Amino acid sequence: MSNEATRFSADRQPTRRRGKELRTRILEAIKEETKLNEKGFYKQVAKMAITNGETLMMKELLTRVAPAAKPVAPAVQFDFPENGTPVAQVDAVLRAVAAGKVSPDVGQQLVSMIRGKLDVLEISELADRLAAVEKALAAQGK
Repeated sequence: MSNEATRFSADRQPTRRRGKELRTRILEAIKEETKLNEKGFYKQVAKMAITNGETLMMKELLTRVAPAAKPVAPAVQFDFPENGTPVAQVDAVLRAVAAGKVSPDVGQQLVSMIRGKLDVLEISELADRLAAVEKALAAQGK
């Protein structure tokens, strides 16, 4: 059975209630001022932008309809030793940057990825070693 002190009832209600979201409050204010619902308001904004030649409003509408594409790093191809040591992999990236096959910023990203992989390997290796030490200590204690 649950605790009465933690159960809501007609007499026991939260004192601080979360208010309406900002978007809801703005839409309610628009409706009070213009008697338009959300769709009607958007239609009115689009109409004003087009008929009045409001370039700022037109730009805003255009970015909502067709947002600008986010920049993406270009695909690169160079001789990369997948099974090589991390040092050999970083050397391959540096050679590709020096040869102009990879831009310096993409080369930096690749080196950071190799470093991230090493960090993950180091953590998992330490966890394995710790488990082996704990197992050995437990075997000694028996």
